[in-house]
Amino acid sequence: MPLNTSPVRRDIDYLRRRVKPRPAPVTQAEPVASAPTAPPPAAPAASAAPSTGLTLGGPSTSAAAPPAPVASAASAPSTGLSLGGSSSTAPAAPSARPATTPAAAPTTPQPFPAPTAEEVRVLDDETPLVRLDPRQSAIGSLIVGGATAIVWETVELVTGVATADGVDGTPVTTPGNRPLLGFDGGDAILALRHVHLIRRALFVGTAGRPLTVQLFDGESFAAADETGAAPVVSLLRIGSRLELRLEPLPAEIPLQTLLQQFGFEPTPYVVAREPRRR
Repeated sequence: MPLNTSPVRRDIDYLRRRVKPRPAPVTQAEPVASAPTAPPPAAPAASAAPSTGLTLGGPSTSAAAPPAPVASAASAPSTGLSLGGSSSTAPAAPSARPATTPAAAPTTPQPFPAPTAEEVRVLDDETPLVRLDPRQSAIGSLIVGGATAIVWETVELVTGVATADGVDGTPVTTPGNRPLLGFDGGDAILALRHVHLIRRALFVGTAGRPLTVQLFDGESFAAADETGAAPVVSLLRIGSRLELRLEPLPAEIPLQTLLQQFGFEPTPYVVAREPRRR
């Protein structure tokens, strides 16, 4: 120690040696707040189908639909009026069944072509058949002149024969209390108003004389047998039409044999009477 050092100086130096200087506080830099990471961009939601309808009830928001695949078609816009429930509509699945055309209504078989009453004047071997139209078959009366016997069979298979001597079998009376088929003034008359009751009939003439057929509209024709035998005309109802045919028969044939050949068997006639009282 130098001699010129004063006691005060020595004390100061002593204190400096004894007291260890404290290091300066180190200030820590505040951590810099990191910038918030931006959320990944959300997948664009499928655009809801524009709705032009008016919602009167039910939830106004539709449930989020799962993301549609890339190849899916866009939903069609809705133009309907929603009155309740969810406003979202399920897409209609395409029908796998091909459209079929409706089946045509079945048609009934038509009869073969035949001459009409306007085209025929005489039924003979060349033109033995004539077919009446529905109007001629249902209006007025069918009048056959020159007949000596008539045979009928109804749809209920009631059969009868009428001649100049009387009636054999069961007569058929219409609701107007008029016979369905009978004689009037020498002519055989079929009431066409009730033609739906008849199934078939026979008109038998006299040998050497023709049968004449007259309709309500003035049309008429004859039926003659060229061999000189008695002309026989058969009548058959087919639907709403009547057909008349000249039948070729031997010159002489009894009436009972004629009925058997055509399959007619007169129905026994039963007279209705009131029940007996004791």
